[in-house]
Amino acid sequence: MRPLIRVIERLVGTVGIASAMLLVPLVLATCWEVFSRYVMDAPTVWAYEVGYILTGSHFLLGLAYTLREGLHIRIDIFTSSMSPRTRAIIDTLAYSIVLPLLAWLAWMLLQYLIAGYARGERSGQSALNLPVWPFRLVFFVSFLLFALQVFVELLKSVDRVLLPARTEP
Repeated sequence: MRPLIRVIERLVGTVGIASAMLLVPLVLATCWEVFSRYVMDAPTVWAYEVGYILTGSHFLLGLAYTLREGLHIRIDIFTSSMSPRTRAIIDTLAYSIVLPLLAWLAWMLLQYLIAGYARGERSGQSALNLPVWPFRLVFFVSFLLFALQVFVELLKSVDRVLLPARTEP
């Protein structure tokens, strides 16, 4: 079980770091748009849509990584006074509810991706009018990775419930 956890967390970490790198072209595209619009009085036809896609991709691909690092917002006002085992039980219940929903969502996003690709659907967001399937692929991969990381968190919380003195992998 621990090797599976390590493999999934390594994959999530790699994708999370790669998603952070999406900020570099996002900043460059935004700076170029501001420069060309206000200095050269010639706005681009591509910067809005590229910025839109890079921002969304950065956010979505970072979901699982954020969970892996324990950086999602939690309401600790109630759980801070509870024992670690009780918190692990609550986590187990929460992850057990969320995991099937994320798996279903990933499946539906895959269907949405396939349909958009088959129809040759385009964004219509700007004059660039990019195909939508690459961004829908990001949606699918993001929620699939998020579901995998929730699965890992579920395994770790079950481990904490069953063996409270044991350390995390």
